[in-house]
Amino acid sequence: MSFLSEVPLEDRLGPLEVFQKGLGFIPNLIRAQSLLPRVIEAQAIKERAISLQEGALSRVQKEQILFCIAANRQDAYCAAIDNHVLRALGVSEDRVNDLINNHRRADLAAADVALLNFCLKLGSDPASVSSKDVDLLREHGFNDQSIIEAAVTTGLAVYRCTLSIGLGPEPDFESPKFPAKPTPAAPRSLDHAHPAPQEKRPYVHAPYVSVESFAPFAILHKSHAFIPGLFRSQTLRLDLIAAEIESMGPILMPQDILTRSQKECIMLAVSAANLNSYCVAAHCNLLRGLGLPAEEGDQIAVDHHQSALSQKDKVLLDFAIKLGARFADFSRADILELRALEFTDKQILECVAVTALNNFVNTVQMGLGVEPDFEVPPAFERNKVYLSAAADRLIAGASVVRPSTAAGDDPDADLAAAARAGNLDAFEELIRRNSRPVYRALAAILGNEDEAQDAMQDVLLSAFKHIAGFQGRSKFSTWLVSIARNTALQRLRERRNDESLDERAFDDDRDFRPRQVRAWQDNPEQEYTQTEMRQLVEKGIMALPGKYRVVVMMRDIEQLSTDEVARQLGLTVPAVKVRLLRGRLMLRECLSPHFARDVRRVGQ
Repeated sequence: MSFLSEVPLEDRLGPLEVFQKGLGFIPNLIRAQSLLPRVIEAQAIKERAISLQEGALSRVQKEQILFCIAANRQDAYCAAIDNHVLRALGVSEDRVNDLINNHRRADLAAADVALLNFCLKLGSDPASVSSKDVDLLREHGFNDQSIIEAAVTTGLAVYRCTLSIGLGPEPDFESPKFPAKPTPAAPRSLDHAHPAPQEKRPYVHAPYVSVESFAPFAILHKSHAFIPGLFRSQTLRLDLIAAEIESMGPILMPQDILTRSQKECIMLAVSAANLNSYCVAAHCNLLRGLGLPAEEGDQIAVDHHQSALSQKDKVLLDFAIKLGARFADFSRADILELRALEFTDKQILECVAVTALNNFVNTVQMGLGVEPDFEVPPAFERNKVYLSAAADRLIAGASVVRPSTAAGDDPDADLAAAARAGNLDAFEELIRRNSRPVYRALAAILGNEDEAQDAMQDVLLSAFKHIAGFQGRSKFSTWLVSIARNTALQRLRERRNDESLDERAFDDDRDFRPRQVRAWQDNPEQEYTQTEMRQLVEKGIMALPGKYRVVVMMRDIEQLSTDEVARQLGLTVPAVKVRLLRGRLMLRECLSPHFARDVRRVGQ
């Protein structure tokens, strides 16, 4: 019997025929999902498209991938199923034993060894996969269609294993014996968590497919208003895209068990634990569309224990993160903990299914190197290196403690602590102290003092709503200016008739040449006080065209890195550098008359 209660399945249930025909039996893993036949349907769609037919990879190649990943995870249930299927496909017992002990020593072609190397790396440490791993597959004769299929098959293996660990089905067959240690795999690393900017992404060729010509894209466009890059990257395999989109509906769309917001929070939290920037950005955006404040989504990505979620939902996310990212520690006790909080078996089953789906998507995205569709929350990117190391404490219910920044020297620290505790006077004093830099940031980005005044109210309201989530990892002033910056950028994006900030205007003003580039040297006769100089600089920045003003403000005034400015504005790093250079030249020309030495007077 599995961890959850089961009900009899109707023999004529459509999805069951997929397993009966493809495998010759109905696995207990399927029966363990009997409380929600629609999640069985979702798995059947995936299995039929990926594992149960020949494709760019043969069935044997795909079963070897499924088997090796299950063995590497020491998942006895899935390994037993795949062992049975491999033997039915004519693979010898000796070959199976070699695969489970060390696939590199098995009697395999060099191409098949390279294929398993790639899939094992993707299945065990997806954040470390880079274009170099894909290039190695090409060197062994794999084309882009087969590379896509390898990534999707690996995703299916992880999907299955997540279901198996979370549901605990009775074995269908005797499990093979695992070696003392699993097949060696690359250690978990952040070296490739952010692939180098020069890498061409996605890693495979993706021809353009219009919404009008492909029905699944039309469905996505109707619900999302765009086509996510995850699917755009797979257009060489429209059959797989269709199956992926179809299989998501039965898990994500119904709201009779868990709400859509709960499901998105699960996928966001588990994606963050898996260090998947693409999916973190996607689910933060989806949660904003469901009415969750942007700051709250960012907080869930960094540390959901400090979010405004209910305690019950926080425990649900603990469960999902443990299952999705720390599966070796998962047990029936985790199921019992949810039951003690009055979660029903249907709710638990749906949480397991959502987590499995999330891990499928995480794996495919990292295997294909798909660029994020939306801005990745800066707080997540900054803290990414700490999330992996501290995740075990997260599972235990402890807050993640990260190295402090300059917050230890924050003059507002005591007031911020009092404001977090609900002291309104302390909050008002914080705003009084920091209103000036907030206003300057708003005015410089928006280029309009009246609009900056309006935006100021939005910033203060947002800060008041989320002060309880401020944990002092940065100075309070930095946190507040960050809210201001995000508010201003959002207003810029919502302007209909303003100049574009996107990269299509990248080469506008390429004929600009500064007319007064002179050395900036002190001139006693033109020396200004610090206040007057600041006012001159602010006036000069305000006079810049919007796309240059924003970059100069963020890079030179707020001292953000070039990479971070690029992420927040949705530009490439070269585009930011060009705009910064032009903005500085324009600003320098504007200010030169005030700071340059009059050479003619020097000689007098």
